[in-house]
Amino acid sequence: MAAWLSLIMFNNITDSGTNITLIGQVLTMEGIIADPDRGNGLVGRALPGSLAAPALYAVIAYQALSVLLLWTATVTHTRLLLGRGDGTRATFLGNIALCSLAGLALMFLVGGLWFGYWIALPPVQQVHFTLLIIAIGAMVLINMPRTVRPADGVT
Repeated sequence: MAAWLSLIMFNNITDSGTNITLIGQVLTMEGIIADPDRGNGLVGRALPGSLAAPALYAVIAYQALSVLLLWTATVTHTRLLLGRGDGTRATFLGNIALCSLAGLALMFLVGGLWFGYWIALPPVQQVHFTLLIIAIGAMVLINMPRTVRPADGVT
């Protein structure tokens, strides 16, 4: 998950034009405004496209924090796997990192819902739901009880 979000963040940085355009489409609600039948009650929420770049930079900053937390949790869990870590600390850091990832997904979902992006960009909403489901599933996984093997190898 750390590598995945790192790559997403890297793509947002190196291809910011595409992402600014996409965020601009969501903020200005151009897809909804162009449709005479759907979303007419929502168009009053539209914002200027000039806010797209600052919004992307805020997302990148949040992603950077999440990436840092996810890599820290990854290192802590790897140390635990190698027998050199603290399970309580690893679980705590994993929960913080995954809450950050889930928060990112929720931010996209709630923000997108406000601008009605499910009407014009349904695949984008599906990606954000998938991200949220993965974060929740990973939280369940890292909070499962661990079994401790005795030192003599007898189980």
